[in-house]
Amino acid sequence: MEPPETERVAETIAELLDGMSADPAAREAGEDLVRVLMEFYGAGLDRMVSIVRLGSGDALVHRLAADPLVAALLALHDLHPVDLPTRVGHGVDTARRRLGHHGSGISLERVDTHTGTVHVALAPGCGSSSDTVRDVVRTAVSELAPEVVAVEFVTEPAGPALLQIGVRPPSSVAGS
Repeated sequence: MEPPETERVAETIAELLDGMSADPAAREAGEDLVRVLMEFYGAGLDRMVSIVRLGSGDALVHRLAADPLVAALLALHDLHPVDLPTRVGHGVDTARRRLGHHGSGISLERVDTHTGTVHVALAPGCGSSSDTVRDVVRTAVSELAPEVVAVEFVTEPAGPALLQIGVRPPSSVAGS
């Protein structure tokens, strides 16, 4: 059985909760149900990670976290063995590789762990105006750090204009 895509599951949950918005009591009950289930599954995952670490050490936890679905669940419950800034850095590196020469001007500026926002700088000439470049970066970051809420881009200003220096045309020599 193919695991569900985490983004699709999150969208479905949001749609179901939005469908309850007509009845405030139903919406509140639905949100409470989601919250209790999250706590329940989070506690279970925490126990599983603790048991795995006791028996096999961190290597197996890292292998489990390499699976996208497991990684998303671990990240959702703040149990991922690799910290968020490191995973985001790997995501930006992945985007650079996927973009080839267009990725050379991409750099991670900072990760705001409180808001879940990633700030990425795009140098002029790296396709910084391209929606494709931005989409590749967003996708690569979300694959490794699904808890990231937003990726914001800052385009670095172009440097000073290049001064072209050429050979002066020959001048007429006086008296010739």
